[in-house]
Amino acid sequence: MLQRFSSLRPQSKREALACLSDLEDPVVIAGGTDLLVRMKKGESHRNLVDITSINELSGAAEHNKHITIGCASTFHMVSNDTRIRACAPSLAEAASWIGSPQIRSMATIGGNLVNASPAADSIAPLLVHDAELTLESKDQVRTESLEAFIRGPYKTSISAAELLSSISIKPLDGYVEGYRRVAKRAAWAISRLSVAWAMALERGTFADVRLAIGSCTPTPFRARNVERFLAGKERKPGVAAEAVELCLAEIRSITGERPTFVYKLPVLRDLLHAILGGG
Repeated sequence: MLQRFSSLRPQSKREALACLSDLEDPVVIAGGTDLLVRMKKGESHRNLVDITSINELSGAAEHNKHITIGCASTFHMVSNDTRIRACAPSLAEAASWIGSPQIRSMATIGGNLVNASPAADSIAPLLVHDAELTLESKDQVRTESLEAFIRGPYKTSISAAELLSSISIKPLDGYVEGYRRVAKRAAWAISRLSVAWAMALERGTFADVRLAIGSCTPTPFRARNVERFLAGKERKPGVAAEAVELCLAEIRSITGERPTFVYKLPVLRDLLHAILGGG
């Protein structure tokens, strides 16, 4: 049962930031697909600041060769926006798999990041694109990498007075990229395993590789050991096999052995072989 709370609907970002600064125990709500679930389980807040009416916090725009995505952009919008599909197809693909059509029409990319679930579908492709976040309060604006923003499972660096206003990503020109997930069902279910990648190839050689894994460790992570290993090597099955085992070893070093690894790691091994080996 939800505890009593007040709900405010500011009409501008400036008004929203004032609410977060001046109100007692405020929290931002957009789609509410994560927040309301937590509140039904007992989490309480005195004041909900509803940002769904603020147009400047929704949609994508191109600026200085970067794509900026507003925090209140729904996953339906992210998956269908032509700029995002061209700039970051792995992110558009990930967004298209989140929940059901109804959930994609409500859930927002900003809420997905602030919730910081280890299984959040948007995080891995954003890590591949070195996403930068803009966090604003009434008194200051700061930027932080997504990698630094997520401090642990369901933990971030955001303060109660801050709004994650936008996400900035840079196109990876000349790269091939993609996203794969494993879930119990195509819709509704959260990801049991996810992989995002981007590769620049030159005459059959890895010029650059970016690889991010979700749902295997406390937070999604960039497999930088694998990226460094592959740089400059020929794309062939033997090299891919070494890279895959290096990735699995890194996951075990982060988390130790887990019961879920009995099925997760063999599936991940097959996915990575197909991605890196070109199968």
